[in-house]
Amino acid sequence: MNIFKKLASWTNRSIRRKLLIWSISFWLIFITSVGLAIFFIGQIQSVNQTRERNVQLASIISRDISAQVGGILSDIRTFSHHLELTGSGTVSQADALLSLRLSAPQRYLGVYLFDLNSDLLVHLTESQESIMQLTGAAIAERAAISVPNEVSQSYRQAVASGTSISEVDFTDVEQNPELYVGIPLNYSNGEKCVAVFEIGLQDIWQRIEMRTFGQSGFTFAISRDGKIIAHPDPAYIGRPAPSELIPVTQGFEGFTTYNDSHLPGKAIAAYSPVGVFTGWGIVVVQLKSEAYASIWTFGLLVIGIWVCLAALITAVVMVLIRNFTRPIVNLTKTAHIIAETGDLTKTTTVHQADEVGQMSQAFDQMVERLQQSEDKAANAAAEERTRLARDLHDAVSQTLFSASMISEVLPKLWEKNPEEGRRRLEEVRQLTKGALAEMRTLLFELRPAALVDAETGYLLRQLAESISGRTKIAISVQMKGVCNPPPDVKIALYRIAQEALNNVAKHSGATQANVYVNCQEDTITLQVNDNGKGFDIAGVRTGSLGLGIMRERARKVGAEIKIESKPGEGSTVLAVWRQ
Repeated sequence: MNIFKKLASWTNRSIRRKLLIWSISFWLIFITSVGLAIFFIGQIQSVNQTRERNVQLASIISRDISAQVGGILSDIRTFSHHLELTGSGTVSQADALLSLRLSAPQRYLGVYLFDLNSDLLVHLTESQESIMQLTGAAIAERAAISVPNEVSQSYRQAVASGTSISEVDFTDVEQNPELYVGIPLNYSNGEKCVAVFEIGLQDIWQRIEMRTFGQSGFTFAISRDGKIIAHPDPAYIGRPAPSELIPVTQGFEGFTTYNDSHLPGKAIAAYSPVGVFTGWGIVVVQLKSEAYASIWTFGLLVIGIWVCLAALITAVVMVLIRNFTRPIVNLTKTAHIIAETGDLTKTTTVHQADEVGQMSQAFDQMVERLQQSEDKAANAAAEERTRLARDLHDAVSQTLFSASMISEVLPKLWEKNPEEGRRRLEEVRQLTKGALAEMRTLLFELRPAALVDAETGYLLRQLAESISGRTKIAISVQMKGVCNPPPDVKIALYRIAQEALNNVAKHSGATQANVYVNCQEDTITLQVNDNGKGFDIAGVRTGSLGLGIMRERARKVGAEIKIESKPGEGSTVLAVWRQ
């Protein structure tokens, strides 16, 4: 309490101290509140972006796996139909199954053909090298073998309910994933059989297990009964998946967090179902500390900005308060000097008998001068901002706005009409490419020295891309030879091409324009033409359409310029500079 009393007593002895304490306290509270609001808003946005990104990644992977598994099942159904058309002869069936094995030995690891009495008619489980020595007749004559339990189970399910798809099984030696598909066969003669296909999933599993991102992100898959069936760490295979991820086995897509004792921290997981009757789910996992690292980085940035603003505001407030109270302090010092010395010559700084009036007059003068300075600075800044805003709006903002509007509707459009989506995506690419060229062109305008340093062809291509991206006019740039003109000639030719293309964009109604530059040893030729509506040169007054500007630029560097146009036949601007 004594400390606060002393602080209050020290503050109350000076109006400058009061203003300083009050102002700094207000601004510190204000920027702290704004900083916290920005931090929490940024945190929410970062979390939402992370969720959307990871869920989208899980969805993409699941669709990829779904397409591959669906393709395998489609091929099996097509082949089964072929078996039915082949007939029930054991030799012909064996020949067909042999052809299937040889066509994709890494995909079809084994095939079995049963009759409805559970008798094994044909089996092919040998390696690729072994089956290449076999014939259909030899396979048909072989004795039955003992089949794995998974094969028997697939046979029984196919007999009972039609096509069956087993859970993923793993070989004992190499832990390679396998899948068993059972399909009933109905021959034209009325006989029935069941074919069981042993499918190798090693290539699909590698796609899942090799999907990593960041430092800790990885992907794994779980089966319909909630067990892990694909994981970068083989030790996880067969383990129950965390309970938070079970909704994916029920066909739901979502996002969750969970704890795993084998991970160094809490994990976030996005999941998406695979479908096509498998019941599988794809899970994208990332450590929470890594996924939300940008939040802490943003927090440190906010703190840094807060510290800088606090220091800056403190300094500014101190300076402003010092200037604000200086007349009062000076008047007080003068009053003390007069009171102590009686030296009336010290009153020359006060032009009125009333000291308060003199202080008010001095203060008003100071405020007036400050206001004038601030008005000048504000007007200059406003003019500069207006010019930059106008240039950016005309050159870049409209293009980026168009690209943004197309991008917002692109996902839904892609779902409804992929072909239209591709066309719109190309349009976005062209718009952003044009916007980049517009920005580069604007930077060239802000830094004239860059025009001298840049290569002529590069300058013209950037100019063409910027105008093409804004107006959708197809503009081609052709360079012949190597151009190394003097700086003033390069700038003049660039400005002539710029003015000509601006006229094309604004007045011609053209759909195509061409810029051709021919660089020879002592001559440079620049030609700009378009397929627009053209105009009657005789009816155009001097200086219209920038023609006077182009002629003046050509005259200054000693170049010849010729402008040709007829109504309905487009326009041509030809500039020739000779050394």
